Amino acid sequence: MKRITRRDFLKKTTAGGIGLVAGLGGVPRMVKGAEKGPIPILNLMPFSGAYADTGLDTSRGTRLAIEEFGGKVLGREIKLIERDATNPSDSVRRAKEVVEKEGCKFIQVGTSSAVALAVSEYGAKNGVLIACHAGADKLTGEACNKFTFRWQVSTYGAIREVVPQLIKELKVNTFYTFTPEYVFGEDLLRNTKDVLKEHGKELVGNSYHPLGETEYSSIITKAMAAKADCVMFLNFGADTVNAIKQAVNFGLKKVSKLCIAWSGGQTEFQAMGTKILEDIWVGIQYYHTIDTPMNRRVVEAYRRRYGVMMPYTGAQGYQQIRVMLDAIKRAESTDVMKVIAAWEDYEYEALTGREVYRKCDHQCIKPYYTVRCKTEAEKKAPDDFAEIVGSSKHILPCDKTGCKM
Repeated sequence: MKRITRRDFLKKTTAGGIGLVAGLGGVPRMVKGAEKGPIPILNLMPFSGAYADTGLDTSRGTRLAIEEFGGKVLGREIKLIERDATNPSDSVRRAKEVVEKEGCKFIQVGTSSAVALAVSEYGAKNGVLIACHAGADKLTGEACNKFTFRWQVSTYGAIREVVPQLIKELKVNTFYTFTPEYVFGEDLLRNTKDVLKEHGKELVGNSYHPLGETEYSSIITKAMAAKADCVMFLNFGADTVNAIKQAVNFGLKKVSKLCIAWSGGQTEFQAMGTKILEDIWVGIQYYHTIDTPMNRRVVEAYRRRYGVMMPYTGAQGYQQIRVMLDAIKRAESTDVMKVIAAWEDYEYEALTGREVYRKCDHQCIKPYYTVRCKTEAEKKAPDDFAEIVGSSKHILPCDKTGCKM
């Protein structure tokens, strides 16, 4: 099957794509009676910059979920609108435009935690339901609100799965971290420090870098000099790809074990290749080999349509929109408050098994996974990059999150 490139995909989808109503151009305000017309859903994801691939993959998963609903819910056509989430202020402006011009009441947003926090706040103030894809703890903590739901396990749960696995399996005692200098990176770093302290291990150093960094040589030199047992990369997307490639080429793997704490999975793996990845440990929200009936079915559907195995960011788009549409269907309404009530505490069959968004903070209760990247000799297929070696659910109790709805 011919692989669809990001450029080809965006060219095709600007005209409405896979049977959905086109929604990429300027559209007049909704007229009276439009509540019986198409239901607009905004996919506000990065289609440019360091996280561009996540926008493409999330869009693919979203479209697959809409297709499985027959392109309609409550007998009304689903109108998917897509905008580039570049930074917090521009993303809020784009969300506002679509809400006001299209009457949109449902938004999916990511990947930056800063963007998600800003759009979540906008949604709460304007009665718009926000399905967010970002890891910052405060999204379902002190910045939570009634209108925002989050599928991802937070950085709290991610680090509490990955770091103990490293300590147990690799027998490592000292750590060095690469951290992007914004809220997501800070949360990962804070949780890493807490978990290392709990286990009596030492963080011997940390280096910050800006989002979208391309040159890591000075940071890598510091990490090599520290001679930590394990170097953890707390970045994501293109930042991780660039940092890992340079680190391996500099010989860091000969000095320390390497771990990516929060990975995009297949998309990043394909960009790096097996030679770079072999024996690197990775934390991830989802992997396509998860053995559940739903995951096996959806992975095959994704592969047939796009020619690749479904990456984590494809899964996030599929799963969260699928649950949103199901909540609209069960609410028998697009009234946001009714949809929220239908979504809260509803347990459903998911890619990772049984999942539920708890009412107290709208955090999805699901596993976080650790995988080990394979050597070339271990691979059974070109896209067989890793094996799942562990998973767990670490979610703060409701009374500990700081969330007050």
